Amino acid sequence: MLNEFETPQPKLITHILEIINSAILVVDALDRIVFANSKAVMMFKTEGKEFEDSPLAEIFMPEDRDVLFHNILKITRSKGEFEGEAMLHRPNGSRFMGLLAASSWQWGKGMGVVITIHDITKLKNIERELRRSGRMVFLGRMLNDISHQIRNPVLTIGGFSRRLARTDLPKPEHIQAIMDESARLEFLLNTLNEFIQLDRPKLESLPVKYLIENIESHLMGLAEDHGAKWISKISSSLPEKRVLADPGIFIRALEAIVINACDAYEPEDTEKIIEFRVEPVDKGHLACAFCINDRGSGIKPSALPNVFSPFFTTKTGHIGMGLTFAHRIMEEQIGDIAIESSPGEGTTLSLYLSKDRRREIRTKKI
Repeated sequence: MLNEFETPQPKLITHILEIINSAILVVDALDRIVFANSKAVMMFKTEGKEFEDSPLAEIFMPEDRDVLFHNILKITRSKGEFEGEAMLHRPNGSRFMGLLAASSWQWGKGMGVVITIHDITKLKNIERELRRSGRMVFLGRMLNDISHQIRNPVLTIGGFSRRLARTDLPKPEHIQAIMDESARLEFLLNTLNEFIQLDRPKLESLPVKYLIENIESHLMGLAEDHGAKWISKISSSLPEKRVLADPGIFIRALEAIVINACDAYEPEDTEKIIEFRVEPVDKGHLACAFCINDRGSGIKPSALPNVFSPFFTTKTGHIGMGLTFAHRIMEEQIGDIAIESSPGEGTTLSLYLSKDRRREIRTKKI
């Protein structure tokens, strides 16, 4: 129905819109579709006449028609343009992820909108495959590290076992070495099994206050069991905030961080202090940070890039999986993890939690 456009060459414009290799919808001031090119008809698997004079809201998912649809049109008409992703709905009930680019112009007494749509479902699938490939590369590196970790205990056990086999005399030191290395292997394999079988988080929107009340006393007890003094600093602006988290899994990341912080002190240190902070964050989708700070020996700059790698440790007798656990947990919590450290000045690890899985444009009317 492009004959409604105020232009002397409607046929030329219609022809141009038809040959463009993108779905194009023209929307009037009443938010109704007045034109859909053939690419749009194919994308939505419908007939052109079904689009004509139909509400634009119908191409959005039912749960997005009140807020997201409203916000997209308001942004387009107030700022002149909009670009973003949205799950779109077809008349047959199927759906696809679309990349929308919208522009507005003065149309009579109102504002018309032109929307181009690209189906990016395949692109999203490729992104998921790339993330999966990244995990496979990570597991491959881990297997290489596992073989390195296991080799020394196995050689020790084998060597002392052969020595014992060649003599009838008791060798307490050899037996103890075998027991120690066997225990190390058992601990390593148990840790790996726990890492591999780590449950995927069941995320829910929770008040920050709830998380603090349900985890701090446990973490304090853990620090005190390791001989450390607990200091708590909680921002007064946080209790009303909500974040995405699975408390049962999130606390495991914090446990690993607290133990790591306690281990940062040397045996001869007379005072171990663990500082716990929860701070608001204004960083994209992130809402707040749970921070654990120690005043131990710190980490050399050259070692910082490796701290989240499997089996990386600077402490004798440790297997170096604690921060790897924490990193994986925060990745699956749709959060983030960061470390700051300087030799002789201590270390701070910050665990960032997200506001909401959904973007604000989907949850709050502008």
